Amino acid sequence: MKVYILAGIISFFFCTIRAQPERIDAKIIFSGKLIKLSEPLTISVVLTDSEKRPSIAFPDIDGLEKRSTSATSSYQTVDGVKLVVQKISQEYYASKAGRYVIPSFDLQVLGTRLHSGETSVTFSENENAAGVVMPDKLLPADERAGDQVFFAIRADKSSVYIREGFSLGISLYIAEDAPIEMEFYQFNEQLQAILAKVRPLGCWEENTGIEEIVKRRVKIRQRNYNEYQMYRAHFFPLKLENIRIPSVALSMLVVDRQGTVNTEKKIIEKFYSKAFNIEVKPLPPHPLRDQVAVGEYQLREQLSSEEVFPGESVRYQFKIVGKGNIVGIPAPDILPNAAFDFYPPELSQVVSRTAQTVSGEKGFEYFVVPRKDGTFPFSRYFQWVYFDTRAARYDTLRSSKIVQVKGEDYSLGNLSLGSSNGLYDSIESRDSSQTFINYSQIVKILSNLVVILLLVVMVWVFRK
Repeated sequence: MKVYILAGIISFFFCTIRAQPERIDAKIIFSGKLIKLSEPLTISVVLTDSEKRPSIAFPDIDGLEKRSTSATSSYQTVDGVKLVVQKISQEYYASKAGRYVIPSFDLQVLGTRLHSGETSVTFSENENAAGVVMPDKLLPADERAGDQVFFAIRADKSSVYIREGFSLGISLYIAEDAPIEMEFYQFNEQLQAILAKVRPLGCWEENTGIEEIVKRRVKIRQRNYNEYQMYRAHFFPLKLENIRIPSVALSMLVVDRQGTVNTEKKIIEKFYSKAFNIEVKPLPPHPLRDQVAVGEYQLREQLSSEEVFPGESVRYQFKIVGKGNIVGIPAPDILPNAAFDFYPPELSQVVSRTAQTVSGEKGFEYFVVPRKDGTFPFSRYFQWVYFDTRAARYDTLRSSKIVQVKGEDYSLGNLSLGSSNGLYDSIESRDSSQTFINYSQIVKILSNLVVILLLVVMVWVFRK
């Protein structure tokens, strides 16, 4: 009898688990099948409705060299619901033109296996040489170029304004002609210990999520090196204190042949980075200098209609695009006025993290209801002050939109004009006492309760 009860419980348990919704919605995409030789093949994983940005180990592909990893996250708020999309990408470069076969591979993403079938990509000839590395401000100083092997931590800037970003990279360099053999030793443990020492305090961090050693070929003072990238991130200082990056050590297993051909042993050898400072400068005097964003930005805007009636709602989007700490961008200031009602905006955001920079956009979409007849430049109401790092001065983004409002002035007794759909149309017929019911969440909770109950019953049956 107990066996039948147990079998029934297990069957119901698995049916309950299978009834649970899929954990993630993810897919693998390729940047193309015909690519110029100087450009990369990009393989990306796109996750929909996922707040988490997972670590992904992309495959090694014969004939192609792994280079930069990038991560882009975006979200938009629609009717109070936040929709999130994550995109993690890996670049591959070819050393010569031709057709490359990419074998099928699997990726583990948040506990789900994604499969990509075998495919092929063709790299075509063009004017630029393949595999040329663009100038990299994180390459070590020339004085290290005389060393066969060296460990370096570098920043792309020696001084920054408060809230201005700088890039930090950690790499090991081995000369191609160096008569030495070595391998990494307890890499994950060492990297975490190194990061605990060099991560600057009081900074906002945006990293590209390098979870494996990425090898690339670089040239320093006319000497070819293999660079093994371990970590790259961007930091935005949030307090006015200079940053000290200390010297740290990386231990490697080095082959010691002891002068014989058939005898070898591996010894641990330490390589030390050089310490350096980054100056954090205050912004020039300004009433808003403790609040403004710092970076390089532009304004993009959209208006659903430039001619409206009083009381008719329109949508206006104020979108800030550029380089900097996109996450920390504040909303534009809206000056007090009696001509319009401005309602809290719906937000959207896209953040792209690459080895070179953090860029993206942040949008604020407003419902706007005009109250008075007339011509109104939106520059009177929407302005956004920031500090331009390229020009080293404050600047203001102002709207260029102009709204024509035609008709009787808006009043409480005149909520609808003609065929317009005002923001408050039919509001008296809506039942504000009704609350939103999240049925999927209720089902999930009930399913979990059933599972717990089944486990309790199973324990009770076996104790009888």
